[in-house]
Amino acid sequence: MTGNGPTENAEKDFFVTYNGKDESWATWIARTLEDAGHTTVIQAWDFRPGDDFMAGMDKALSACRHVLGVLSPHYLSSMFTQAEWTAAYRRTLLGRERGFIPVRVAECDVAPLLGPLVYIDLVEVDEAEARERLLSGVSPSVRRARHA
Repeated sequence: MTGNGPTENAEKDFFVTYNGKDESWATWIARTLEDAGHTTVIQAWDFRPGDDFMAGMDKALSACRHVLGVLSPHYLSSMFTQAEWTAAYRRTLLGRERGFIPVRVAECDVAPLLGPLVYIDLVEVDEAEARERLLSGVSPSVRRARHA
């Protein structure tokens, strides 16, 4: 977060919030999104030693169009990530379209407040299927099958 923080004063597409134990999933998600042309903010790449962590999180939550929560038992049981997803989910409740998009990467009981949200499910699928589900899930519109 040199200078102006992780967003460098430009709105980004996605802030990827995750528990440290799921960093490999989070970085795979961010790389997949960036390879598809989206912009991301992710702690592993954008937060540097000496940065103000809470200020960086606040900036990322405010400056990104969508927040992707990497759902796992670790994520849902951490008080730090709970603060992140509740702040992001609040934006959805206040009318920001798809302000918080859950991405389930491990079997887990989804928190009661998140229960009504449709999530992208990457559990027990191969990488190609996971990529397709992720990119389809973040797309602003649903692709419909064409019939001949």
